[in-house]
Amino acid sequence: MKSEITLRYEVAAEIVYVLEKVYSLPRNVIKDSLKAFIEEPNLKTETKNVLLFALDTYADKKLDFVDCLLYGFNAIYGYEVFTFDRKLNALIGK
Repeated sequence: MKSEITLRYEVAAEIVYVLEKVYSLPRNVIKDSLKAFIEEPNLKTETKNVLLFALDTYADKKLDFVDCLLYGFNAIYGYEVFTFDRKLNALIGK
């Protein structure tokens, strides 16, 4: 029996940062790799749909991954986001 692993947002953000900044992987490779990891049956996430949405946004837009998470919570759950980031505000429609 495989043990269950939980992936928190903070850890996902750190993984994305290291893969992009340290290993210089392209965004689409990071997205595909993390999506495959997230889909593993023994992996749990806090809100899988937000994480997957954020990865898609990250590969498609020129935003930091944390901003993509914020956008995901806004787009999926309607959470209000307060930010000084102009790109994120434009995406949200503010």
